[in-house]
Amino acid sequence: MDAPKASIILSTYQWPEALAMVLEALHLQSTHDFEIMLADDGSDERTKKVVEDFRARSHLHLQHFWQENKGFRKSKILNEAIQAAKGETLIFLDGDCIPHKEYVAQHIRLCTPSVYVAGRRIDLSEEMTKELTVEKIRSGFLNGSFAGLFHLFLDSFKKKGSRPFHRSYLVKNSVLRKIFGLDVVVDMKGCNFSVKRSHMLAINGFDRSYEGYGREDTDVELRLQNLGLKICSGKNLCLQFHLWHSQRAFTPQNENLLEDVKRSKRVKALSGILESE
Repeated sequence: MDAPKASIILSTYQWPEALAMVLEALHLQSTHDFEIMLADDGSDERTKKVVEDFRARSHLHLQHFWQENKGFRKSKILNEAIQAAKGETLIFLDGDCIPHKEYVAQHIRLCTPSVYVAGRRIDLSEEMTKELTVEKIRSGFLNGSFAGLFHLFLDSFKKKGSRPFHRSYLVKNSVLRKIFGLDVVVDMKGCNFSVKRSHMLAINGFDRSYEGYGREDTDVELRLQNLGLKICSGKNLCLQFHLWHSQRAFTPQNENLLEDVKRSKRVKALSGILESE
């Protein structure tokens, strides 16, 4: 069997209801030339059941990588998925972010050997998150339907902070993208980016020194830049919808690790896919 164009590196931990909706959205993608590499940081049997149910009804290839729950060790399990992936393009997605039906196709189109692609997300309110179901995702509710856009428009007024509604719809026209600044993005979010697999291997993947929440994705971005890659905007193209959950604080020691990368200009993770580089 030929290798797929892309591998979805999908991280999850202990939220099977959200994962079921994300997998349903992947099943509905406009292209199916991809595999799903599920990086599971120690979820219980409920997640295994979601995986089994999905495999029983979808033709998409899904591999489930699991490690024992010993605290937040996302980088380690992501590296296992990366190493086993067969797609030329790696697309990174979190298990609480529901992708639009064009999500995979747009990442594949945008991701060239000279760039990494940085998308954005729209944060859903607690109320809207509770109302979402697999059935709603299956109906195309978040794929640009009038009902979905209307609810997202109303939802944007119910939340505090900046969660702009305009991130909710596709803008493919290059002139409009230029006029509204959608062709410019300043940084990468770990829940929505893509890069060639060869480049992730070249930087030795994620640094497993990052244990506890946060900064492992910024570390990857800095090392991709040190490798010579430029950032490419996936704003209003690589759309995803982030389910509400309570905020977590960054692990303090991870800030120190990140500062070391900034100073050293390193390309390769010291403790990445390979033990040492």
